[in-house]
Amino acid sequence: MVLLYVERGLVIVLALVAFLLAIVSFRGLVSLEDPVSPVGYIDQLSLLFGLHQQSHVIIVKTSPWANDVHLYTFQKRLKDGAFFLAKETSSSSVSSGLLDHVTQANVEKKCDEILSLANGLIPFTANKHNIPILLGLPDLSGLVPGDRKLLVSGLDLCLSSSDYDYNKDGSLGTISRMKQTAMQWFALALLNGRLPFRKPGETPVIAETDRQDLKLTFAVTDLDRLRNGTVSSQQKLSVFGETWDLVTVKIRDLGLLRARQLVLTAAQTTDQENLSSPCINPVVDRWWEYGGHNYHVRGIKRSVEEIKERNGPFAGKRVSRPVANFDDCHANVVNFVKSRLKSELEFVIKDVKKRKVYMRGNIFVKCAERGLTDPFKGGDVKLKAFMDSLKHACKVPNTEQPYACVDMMVTGVILDKVLGLHKSSVLYTPHRVGGMTGDWPVTAALQVYQTGL
Repeated sequence: MVLLYVERGLVIVLALVAFLLAIVSFRGLVSLEDPVSPVGYIDQLSLLFGLHQQSHVIIVKTSPWANDVHLYTFQKRLKDGAFFLAKETSSSSVSSGLLDHVTQANVEKKCDEILSLANGLIPFTANKHNIPILLGLPDLSGLVPGDRKLLVSGLDLCLSSSDYDYNKDGSLGTISRMKQTAMQWFALALLNGRLPFRKPGETPVIAETDRQDLKLTFAVTDLDRLRNGTVSSQQKLSVFGETWDLVTVKIRDLGLLRARQLVLTAAQTTDQENLSSPCINPVVDRWWEYGGHNYHVRGIKRSVEEIKERNGPFAGKRVSRPVANFDDCHANVVNFVKSRLKSELEFVIKDVKKRKVYMRGNIFVKCAERGLTDPFKGGDVKLKAFMDSLKHACKVPNTEQPYACVDMMVTGVILDKVLGLHKSSVLYTPHRVGGMTGDWPVTAALQVYQTGL
């Protein structure tokens, strides 16, 4: 009797295994064209049965303040070679970046820290010798030649003696700012899903402001309609068998500090150094140095608003509170921004509308300062919350952020007039997209996995 039960149990197990094999075999007949397609239970079973193969790639992103180690896991179907970018795990160093205090001892210490972080990410079943490692350095022009040589030679010695798959020519090098931007754009477009089936106009735009200008990076729908004077950089990208034009358009004078200067001086002459603006709260009395000038910045006196106090000794009573003049400030900023949107930018403004907008640079910094997003982890910002914060910046005196009203107003008008966002829109951050970091290491990992170091 016991033997009979054992035989029946074996029959049930074999039938179940055969059924699962049939399911995973059927899954193998489904074409896979998007490498960020989600890995399901059937794909995990396929890996268990040996029908899929798992591989890993390590990408190290360095910056002046930290070193980020990313482990990317790929899963390939052995039947046809199609693959998934299954997941990303990452860890960051707690010390300063590689470019800080370059000495032999420091380079060795920080490289050992990077390898320790990598060791903590890889699964215990993985063979380090089969895991390629790539370390991307930022522009090294700020280092003296001796320090550059010491840094590169020290990293080469450290990584070559590690257990990972290392190749000096392919594993270690600098990645220019322009290339990082292009790789980040591809990563964002890929992680949003269905990139092989999208057109350039359906992909994201990266918007950032520096001190001087506004920069928009996007895949242009028609390069011939762009005026040469508006394009800061142009690159050809291969996107799943098609060649796309990725451009960065620079709109002058819309950077954070330059726009602040021109709005406060009414865009007439920057030589006048006593400034009174409706974009500044009357309680503000500050000196601001910029562009070779030392400006005395104040709000317009007698700009007040009657409100009903909610707390304190005057709770329930109407009091006069000094405020920046929101309407006049808005009108001034709109006129200023429109004066910078020349006719040659009409196609750009039309082309970037209705796209997802990812913020970088001072746009992100302003949102973080106002508590709209986490300065380290990021977090998408609803435009309604942005507008509420803008009104609060202009209506509530804040001597710790004296230029919050003018800076937020300029940013808000850019989001409206240039990028076509409205109250129901969302301003995205690249920190977490599709479960991964929306930055150049994703693109680098994909390249290393497909072509090797």
